[in-house]
Amino acid sequence: MPSDVLPLHVDPGSATPVYLQVVQGLQRLIGQDALAEGTALPGERDLASRLGVSRVTVRQALRVLEEQGLLIRRQGSGTFVAPRRIEQPLSALTGFSEDMRSRGLTPGAHVLTLERTRPTPQEAMNLAVSPLSEVVRLRRLRTADGEPLAIETSTVPVAVVGDLTAERVEDRSLYGVMRERGHVPDRAMQHLRAREADEETAALLHVPRGTALLATERLTWGRGGTVLEYARALYRGDRYDFIVELK
Repeated sequence: MPSDVLPLHVDPGSATPVYLQVVQGLQRLIGQDALAEGTALPGERDLASRLGVSRVTVRQALRVLEEQGLLIRRQGSGTFVAPRRIEQPLSALTGFSEDMRSRGLTPGAHVLTLERTRPTPQEAMNLAVSPLSEVVRLRRLRTADGEPLAIETSTVPVAVVGDLTAERVEDRSLYGVMRERGHVPDRAMQHLRAREADEETAALLHVPRGTALLATERLTWGRGGTVLEYARALYRGDRYDFIVELK
């Protein structure tokens, strides 16, 4: 829907503050896809005039929506509907590809590095393998509908994935490769922390240097109790929310 025909109104007689009425109205339009991702909103002066409210009221409403991640303000360009954030449940063990397909998105993977080598001391400790054993270390840029979202580095014992090639994991799940070889991911433990994007990471994820990222570190076990994967990833903080259900 073009932003110049927004079905947005306020009720001066309502007990709900006017700025919250604006917030709720825009939330509804965005949630119903009446305002698509990337749509430019009218300027503050124009929006205030249409609604019959002050610019201060409009500015307050837009600030709330920006804090909620629903709008993006670009200096000199205006205010736009933000891309939908991806909510990743921490209670379910799924691979990136499976998760994106479940959301109706097309997953992609660009292999940055793939090597068969000996594990680092940290990798050997986490995978519970000998420092003299061989592992496959795979670093990929993960995308959804072509948009870069994360950088994943997975270290896996050779016995779990065999002679892995870049072609096998360019457009499919690493967990799928494991299952084909009889190794079914059963449970995992994941740590999260905040990090800032360095120059290389920022370039790969198409974000400014210093952007907030969600850094994860995960150990995945198979049904027999064998460690299948030690993985580290950097997710775009502007596109991802990790959620957990507490009971």
